[in-house]
Amino acid sequence: MCFSRVNHSKAVIKFDGKQIITTRFGTIPVIVHRPIPDGFAIKTATITQKADGYYVSFSLEDKSVPSLIPKDNIKTAIGIDVGLKEFLTTNSGEVVSVPKFYRKSQSNLARKQSKAARKEIGSNNWKKAQNKIARLHQRIARQRKDFHYKTAHKLVKECDLIAVENLNIKGLARNSKLSKSIYDVAWGAFMERLNAVAVKRGVHVVKVNPHNTSQNCSNCGQKVPKTLSVRTHSCPKCRTVLDRDENAAINILNKALNEVGIILSACGGFDIDRPVKQETSEAWIQLSLFEKLLL
Repeated sequence: MCFSRVNHSKAVIKFDGKQIITTRFGTIPVIVHRPIPDGFAIKTATITQKADGYYVSFSLEDKSVPSLIPKDNIKTAIGIDVGLKEFLTTNSGEVVSVPKFYRKSQSNLARKQSKAARKEIGSNNWKKAQNKIARLHQRIARQRKDFHYKTAHKLVKECDLIAVENLNIKGLARNSKLSKSIYDVAWGAFMERLNAVAVKRGVHVVKVNPHNTSQNCSNCGQKVPKTLSVRTHSCPKCRTVLDRDENAAINILNKALNEVGIILSACGGFDIDRPVKQETSEAWIQLSLFEKLLL
């Protein structure tokens, strides 16, 4: 149920910080996840039924959201390439592993579904078995969401510009043997959450065309055709040898910087512990190259 107005004189739903007051259902006590921040105005409310109970979600208005960092003030930039072998690879070679939340829960899910199939449809035992399945799916979704947000905050905290691919995920997953793995990593959900986190900090997220980002050499631009099974980029023209995903991440960053009007002079990276981020100025980017670091 969605309510377009909250705490309005004519609204059918109100919230006083401890309970929801409705004209139809009366007063409903709630467990408050966190208090409403000062200066925020509650605009809408949505009541949703989930496997473990009912939830109410408020949308809030905050006029203090920062504007995007001006292009001239961009100091650090990073390109990321998402994949199935590694969840993402940066242009410096740093990787974030695929957590495989659904894959790890498959056997447990199969057992619960098998038990539910032996119950009489519509019976109380069948409903309990279905609820256990729903709760497991909910747990997987929450694990994935938490992982996405933590990864997004890590990237946004360290960079002023993040370059990503504008992927057609439904097209990639359609009629593919890898569709289950593609939906498990949930690139689309991650991109949406990355955008949401970046907006709060005024960070640029630039989506680029993924065409030939894996095939072109990031050093000389030579096209080096390779199948998905080939995980190393080896250019016969300039003798550059890189991990396939790292090469793609550099190409993604190059495209993004060209789109926003920043000239790239070298390829660089991002790391939490050491200053291997790409350093930019008003007209050019100076980059320091370091050895590959893994998480």
